[in-house]
Amino acid sequence: MKKIKLILNITAITIALAGAIGTSIYSQESDQPQYIPVNNAYTPVGDYGADYNCHDSTGVCTYYQPDPVARPQEYLPHHKGKYVPADK
Repeated sequence: MKKIKLILNITAITIALAGAIGTSIYSQESDQPQYIPVNNAYTPVGDYGADYNCHDSTGVCTYYQPDPVARPQEYLPHHKGKYVPADK
């Protein structure tokens, strides 16, 4: 019985740690400033929903920098869709 409890506790702790790490990684990507390509450069676009929206499409709407200090020229896709500025 003690072995079963130990195995269940280890499993629960492992699942909790994996969930915490996954949430942390997702939050870091979501908090990153978003960019769009304009004239061979990347321009910041502001806040999703307030300054722009991404409508359904197969393309890439916005990009983010995974490591702006070590690799300042690297931009990765973040939101899917078509970039549309918000009405103000």
